[in-house]
Amino acid sequence: METATINNTGSSTTTKSKTPIKEMDKNAFLSLLVAQLKNQDPSSSQDPNAMVQQMTSFSSLEQMQNMSTALLGIQNQNSALFQAQSAGLIGKQVQVTSNTFDLKDGTSSLGINLPSTANVSIQIKDAAGKLITTLDKGSQSAGDHVITWDGKDSNGNLMANGSYTASVTAKDNSGNDVAATTSAYMRVDSVSFLDGTVRVIAGGRTFSLPEINQISA
Repeated sequence: METATINNTGSSTTTKSKTPIKEMDKNAFLSLLVAQLKNQDPSSSQDPNAMVQQMTSFSSLEQMQNMSTALLGIQNQNSALFQAQSAGLIGKQVQVTSNTFDLKDGTSSLGINLPSTANVSIQIKDAAGKLITTLDKGSQSAGDHVITWDGKDSNGNLMANGSYTASVTAKDNSGNDVAATTSAYMRVDSVSFLDGTVRVIAGGRTFSLPEINQISA
């Protein structure tokens, strides 16, 4: 902040006010200690314990600041190492939790997970939500399964390359619904780093690392 003062001759001078520092570093602490030593009255009795406590406080402050600097350096090194390792995902095939999958030249696959044995049917829809075909997979055991689709609609026509969605209906032998989760397989195009968070870009979509279930070559 700048303030202007006018002297008796009519001229103006500009002075700058300093912003006080709220935090005390080791240099400020040492300056205060030296100033205290300079202004001590040699005729008065001195408390050696107080001096020892002050020196101990100075040493502890310096050690804490050095430790903070060292920890920050370690954090930066670990962050750089993690980013370098994450970059190795580029070109890998990953399995991500998603009901959207890609069709390319009549080849596609998606994963489903069943908590228990169930009769499974899968409805395939295009990007506009139009039903393309239904895959009746019959009885499937509990666990992970890879389902393939040849890219043909219910009339046998080959569909165009692009993204499609899968809706799974799973029921047990009593007709009760069985919760099923779907996953897609896609190749990683790039990896982004934003605010310390790693994001994987695959199939034109962005995923966080917790959304990746499996990585393969």
